Amino acid sequence: MDNSVIINKNNFKKSADTILFDIPSAENKEQGFLVWFDGEFKAYLNQCRHMDVCLDWQPNEFFDEDKKFIVCATHGAVYLPSTGECISGPCKGKSLIELKVLEKKNEVVVFLD
Repeated sequence: MDNSVIINKNNFKKSADTILFDIPSAENKEQGFLVWFDGEFKAYLNQCRHMDVCLDWQPNEFFDEDKKFIVCATHGAVYLPSTGECISGPCKGKSLIELKVLEKKNEVVVFLD
């Protein structure tokens, strides 16, 4: 089984943009998302830290209207895109589960383990 996902940087059109991807596993099918925010790439599991639910309110839609914060569509928890820390809501103080990323010329490699 491959332990990484490679995403082309050209898929990102603007800051506060995301790419959703699948994480294959033996038990279930999880998802992650790669965030481009303020010139930095971060990857997280698509899982709220309050309950085991996906964050996006529509597929691949994670940000609030102002494109400043990642918001859980179920409970309204607010996360900083740069660190994954929850700054408001039922899981305040917890952080999204971060996945390691490696930037190459035109690609970002997300490591799944």
